[in-house]
Amino acid sequence: MRFGILALFVLIFSGLTAQEYRFRLYRVEQGLPSDVTKAVAEDSLNFLWMATDDGLVKYDGLSFTTYKHAFRSQYIKSFLKTRSGRLLVIGDLDVVEIQNKIDTVLFKTLIPGSRMPTDSTVSSPKSIYEDRSGIIWLGEPESVLRYDGKSIKRFNFGEANRSPIFIRSFSFFEDLHDNLYAISYQGNVFRYDDLLRDFVPVPGALPSNVNHVLFFNGKLLVASGSGLFEAEMEDLHIKTVKKALPIPNASYLMATEDALWVCTYDQELYRLSHSNYFDLQVLDYSFKGINSCYASNEGDIWASTDKGIVLVQEEIFLQADVNSEGHFVEGIAHDREHHLTYYCTKETLVELKPVPDGSWEHTLRYSNKDAYFQSLTSNKKGLWASSVSDVFLFENGEIKKQWNFAGQGNFVHDLYIDKHDNVWMGQAGTSKVTVITDSFNIRHFDVPIAKQSEINLVREGPGGMYVAASGIGGYLFFKPYNGSSFKNVSLPVAFQTRGDFNIQDMTFQGDVLWIASTEGLLRYDGRTISRVDFGEVFSTFFVSSVETLDDQNIIFSNSFGLFCYNTTSHEFGLYDENSGLPSNAITDHGISIDQDQRVWIGTSFGLAYTEKSLTENEKTVKPYATGAQVDARHTPFVNGVYAPYGSFINIQFSPITFPENKINLQWRMRGDSLWHKVDYHEVSLSSLSAGKHTVEVRAKKNLGLGWSETRTVDVYISPPFWQRAEFIMLVLCAVLLISWASFSVSSRIMQKRKEFLQNLVNKRTEELQKANEELTVRNSELDRFVYSASHDLSAPLKSILGLIRVARLDNPGDGHKEYLTMMERSVLKLEEFIKDVVSYSRNTRMPVKLEPFRFDDMVKSILQDLQYSPGFAKIRFAVKDELQGDLVSDPIRVRIVLNNLISNAIKFHLFENGRQPYVNIELRCKAKQYVIVVEDNGQGIEEKHLGRIFEMFYRATENAQGSGLGLYILKETVTKLNGFVEVRSAFGEGTIFTITLPDRVHLDQVQPT
Repeated sequence: MRFGILALFVLIFSGLTAQEYRFRLYRVEQGLPSDVTKAVAEDSLNFLWMATDDGLVKYDGLSFTTYKHAFRSQYIKSFLKTRSGRLLVIGDLDVVEIQNKIDTVLFKTLIPGSRMPTDSTVSSPKSIYEDRSGIIWLGEPESVLRYDGKSIKRFNFGEANRSPIFIRSFSFFEDLHDNLYAISYQGNVFRYDDLLRDFVPVPGALPSNVNHVLFFNGKLLVASGSGLFEAEMEDLHIKTVKKALPIPNASYLMATEDALWVCTYDQELYRLSHSNYFDLQVLDYSFKGINSCYASNEGDIWASTDKGIVLVQEEIFLQADVNSEGHFVEGIAHDREHHLTYYCTKETLVELKPVPDGSWEHTLRYSNKDAYFQSLTSNKKGLWASSVSDVFLFENGEIKKQWNFAGQGNFVHDLYIDKHDNVWMGQAGTSKVTVITDSFNIRHFDVPIAKQSEINLVREGPGGMYVAASGIGGYLFFKPYNGSSFKNVSLPVAFQTRGDFNIQDMTFQGDVLWIASTEGLLRYDGRTISRVDFGEVFSTFFVSSVETLDDQNIIFSNSFGLFCYNTTSHEFGLYDENSGLPSNAITDHGISIDQDQRVWIGTSFGLAYTEKSLTENEKTVKPYATGAQVDARHTPFVNGVYAPYGSFINIQFSPITFPENKINLQWRMRGDSLWHKVDYHEVSLSSLSAGKHTVEVRAKKNLGLGWSETRTVDVYISPPFWQRAEFIMLVLCAVLLISWASFSVSSRIMQKRKEFLQNLVNKRTEELQKANEELTVRNSELDRFVYSASHDLSAPLKSILGLIRVARLDNPGDGHKEYLTMMERSVLKLEEFIKDVVSYSRNTRMPVKLEPFRFDDMVKSILQDLQYSPGFAKIRFAVKDELQGDLVSDPIRVRIVLNNLISNAIKFHLFENGRQPYVNIELRCKAKQYVIVVEDNGQGIEEKHLGRIFEMFYRATENAQGSGLGLYILKETVTKLNGFVEVRSAFGEGTIFTITLPDRVHLDQVQPT
């Protein structure tokens, strides 16, 4: 009786100091085929398998898949994970090995089943065990089977040891000397004798209703209907049996690294200490009949019950004070000297003191329904608190001092103690910062905030104090320690802000200031300010609180929970309600670290803390591809997804870690730098080019874990039909066939056309020959006509000129002299026109005749012919011949060109303002060319005329007589010689003509015509 009372006392009070857990139930509503589940196990790929009363079930974190076809019976009982990693499962009529290939599952029947026992079948097995030598043992209702991988042997224990229930029969264990024991449901113990190859009874008896046994730490633990028993083995028999704990209807036992777990057929699951069974905890959950439990590779506990499967996970954050539950925690502070922690809600101030059993002693230090606490801090003088416009100093739980600042502003919402023990206040409704000095003096400092801005908080940094406020133009201000005023040190932000830009909290890590703002977490180093990129999901969310954890890590909060961010590696972990936080909504300044490096979190629903490190977490489990569809059809994916060109591809991914709804997945194509969020665990691909593409996926669990290693899936897109070899060959064949047919048809057509064209050419040739002969005659006649006409016209003109000169000898009067001059001018004009016509005719009709001649001799000859021109004697002529040898070209045409240019230079000379007229004539030799330059400083040509001076009959001036054919004939002549002419002129300054002709090396380009 005393034992029962003591055990009940332990059961009632031990849970107050135990680790907290969270629970998640999976039932038919979540995808199970039946709520009645017998067991859970993991295969070598960490996929979960569940034994239910309606078939075998696989769970990949996304969906439940039932394999009813794999067993002859729907009743699945238990699993065995062998030492080699194989997963075996038993049903009423089967023993099957599960071979999971991810995109397909193979089921290999090891032992067939039957309704009645035979020498080669199994009948209604209820337990399975592998001994240290690899032999498989099966427990039937009244028999035990030995299976060595090839054959079975049955050992019948008779009606006296027959199990009367459907879920339990024989239990197995091995002692320290590798002896195998079988225990019946009635509590009878049998040992397998290798020499006899049979079971022998063991002296001593266990209590009846044995549901499960576990040999642990050298002792045999027995879960029975009447409690948890402990037995000692000695000399191959049961020495002593005692009740360890009065746990009724104990159903299953499991040992993990840190605890011993006892399941019951009732509603309880117990967690026991390895060394002290009375150091136990009853988990706070109603389990509805536990058949077995399983510890996964991640340390999760899966309990199989009659009402579904329950996932049990250890909380990272613990509730420090049950009285805080449901309250908005406004502030947290620590008395480091006395190891006390304080927190405040709107109306109360609470002290927490650690007690030896690991819990916290709650003491209410202050309560006032009219109070509104918003900030706490502590120093050697005591605990400082702000409520509305009041600031309190508490000592030993009593108010020592109180100040009221209602006259200068509104709420005092932030208190901060600097290294000199001065208390700085952040108060709304004022542009001043107030300081309560170490000697309780009051000082004020002006802060140049904007008109609509509010001072939010004060923090100490390298070299002085910083004030944070609202407003994009003035959010940060600094005052050196020896300074008397704050100045604006805000930097322009490079991102688009939304609404009112506000600073909620800030902390220094070395020289870097980390800022919690309405636009996310900001990094400020005095020169630049930038927003930290946490991906498309978390980056822009309102950050409410931030604190420095160590020289490499900071912690901050937003609507998703608490983040631990490594500022060196840029990796981060997320903790939320699944980690034990009372709420994901962490309050302003709701993060605090005590002297023992515990992290305290104030949320909108209570206070939590953790003693675990937030910086030493493992990576998230590497995700798997769990399914793939091509154009909505399921397809294999383990060895790559193969799809035709233009397909729409869906690939599902799961890291198979739980809770499955708190996993962040990201994907990208190999070679890309940007990760994309995976929505609903599915990556959709379309419009992929032909060839191989590799999809990379990684996962992050919102329990503080880091990013997993990447999982890759290769996607092979077959080329479109127009890029395939067979299509190309078909096209080539079609092209060849069409080409042959076209060639045959066109050959016949071309032959007829050729004959027709040959006849036509012959006819046209005859006509052309006749036309050429006639044209030759006409050209000859035209040449003779031009020559005759020019001769016949020139003779009378020369006679008229002679008569004019004779008339001048008779000393006519002034009027007659003017008439004679006009007549002479008209005759000379007509004579020049005749020369131009002859020159044009010669250039057009005469073939190019290439001869060597001296350039300077030709120029001297031309100057000699023009020496009687008006003004000739007043002009300085300079001739420069760089060739110093024969120039090979058509001398007649070159003479026409030079004569035209030199005569124009003489004709349009300019003697005004004492100018000395000159004409420079130069021959230069350049690569592949002769260059002739004629330069004068005469009248020049106006710019508006330069584009038209080579047109027929165009005259740029009326100051001199001319036909307007000279420069036209010059251009035609140069073109005939395969050359070109350029002109540069400035009106009133002079003109430069440049003639470029091919040199002797390239004369073959000049074809005589």
